[in-house]
Amino acid sequence: MYFLTLTQRSKRRLLGFAALMALLILGIVLLRPPPQTAVPVIGAPQPLRNVATSRREIALTFDLSWGTVMPPKVLAVLERQHVRATFFLSGPWAKDHPDLVRRIVAGGFQIESHGSRHVNYSGLSAKDLRRNIEDATADIQAASGVRPTMIRPPNGDYNGQTLQVASSLGYTVVLWGTDSRDWLNPGVSNIAHRVLAKAHPGDIVLLHASDTCKQTDQALPAIIRGLRDRGYRLVTLKELLAGAASP
Repeated sequence: MYFLTLTQRSKRRLLGFAALMALLILGIVLLRPPPQTAVPVIGAPQPLRNVATSRREIALTFDLSWGTVMPPKVLAVLERQHVRATFFLSGPWAKDHPDLVRRIVAGGFQIESHGSRHVNYSGLSAKDLRRNIEDATADIQAASGVRPTMIRPPNGDYNGQTLQVASSLGYTVVLWGTDSRDWLNPGVSNIAHRVLAKAHPGDIVLLHASDTCKQTDQALPAIIRGLRDRGYRLVTLKELLAGAASP
């Protein structure tokens, strides 16, 4: 009988302890503040991917870091078709090929920066990132007489530090709305079809004029013709932004 009574008493104690723990856990849950939702910082710099506009305007943009074979081919198509476009030049390429840089300037094309070393910016310290951008600025300005105000990070890679450092140096970070994927060399018709299928007013189209992209010049005529047939005007990035700002 004593053993039975002791057992029942132990059970009651265990039940009481379990009830107390349940109350404590419930109190913690109820008193814990709700999770905070990340709120974008108003006024913080953001990369430019598209331009909000009702005008049927599109900017063709070309990254250029390597080679001397593809750049003249791309320029020849644009010049022949009277297309205004934007070139993002790497600093070392501009320094090594001032004759081609001068041709880009003479053609009335917009020149911007593609940085110096072709590395992912999110992996750089703030100091190294600043040096990368400033070195490219010096090389591009020396070759072209133009100081860039826009920069496209290599590989489109960036983080918050990239945006802050670029902004502090007077740069707008530019990405793209439509990637032609010409860098994959997927075939001339595939490049043209992708651009025409995704193009929209205010679009920034990513193309390349480096030698590693071997089909861009062949795809360009179909891209230009297709966009114009759809009523698009092909402009530089500055013109695209100015058009969006106009009433």
